[in-house]
Amino acid sequence: MVEPWKVRPMDVADVEAVMAVVDAANAEAARKRGESPRPRPPDQVALTRQGHVRFVERDAPGAWVAESSGMVIGVAESIRRGDFWGLSMLFTDPRSQSQGVGRILLEASSAYGSGATMRMIQSSSDPRAMRLYSMAGLEMHPSAGLSGSPDRRAIPRRLGGRSADASDLDLVAATEASIGRSRTEDVESVLQAGNRLDVVDDGRGRGWMLWHPGRLVMLGATDAETASTLLWRYLAGAEGEVSVYGLTAAQNWAFAVGHAARVTVEVTGAMFVDGMDVPGPWIPSGWYF
Repeated sequence: MVEPWKVRPMDVADVEAVMAVVDAANAEAARKRGESPRPRPPDQVALTRQGHVRFVERDAPGAWVAESSGMVIGVAESIRRGDFWGLSMLFTDPRSQSQGVGRILLEASSAYGSGATMRMIQSSSDPRAMRLYSMAGLEMHPSAGLSGSPDRRAIPRRLGGRSADASDLDLVAATEASIGRSRTEDVESVLQAGNRLDVVDDGRGRGWMLWHPGRLVMLGATDAETASTLLWRYLAGAEGEVSVYGLTAAQNWAFAVGHAARVTVEVTGAMFVDGMDVPGPWIPSGWYF
């Protein structure tokens, strides 16, 4: 039987259609949780658009779409950084789910990881997604997030570290080398998109954090104490509710901060890895790990 859809490399011209698929899938997931879909602010939409374009321009072999009758119905985007491969995004339009579209998209995007010794996928709590990634041979680590309004009385009065900028990318690179990753070029890209960079380098430990008031985007540190300081800096600088995602048992330092700040700690999905351990004092970006 001929499948009513096909998979092909993603093009910049597909970005708007890809964003519509992602929005539809997220809205359906929200409805299943009993929540109302939340519209995204225009600036966030613009940054998301820019991010999808970067996948096509920087990681074209990992960017694929599925289409039916000329309409995009699914997308997979992945990155390759040396020996590391990560699946950044896999979405199917709700009307086209359970037809094998996700599996074929995963196979296409996974080819970009041929020869990689380390693989990682950050998954939602969707049981179909977790089954797919587990059957792809990756090890599952349940993950949680922090959300809500922190108790500002719990925030330490004196916090080490400072605000930073692109001139501190050497510190980012050195920290990444210590935890076996290489996200510096992605940190630079996300920083240029308007996020904030904080660093700690006090002689005992060093680390960095990318954030904006609504979310801690990514973090890396040489030790748990430094990572905790950076997380407290985020809670101190955030306005209103906060959100931090992708925390596995390897990030117990983050749970300790979350509990002390009286924010909600809730299991939100899973981290899947192959050929590596989940890094230590580290928080992944949804796209760049």
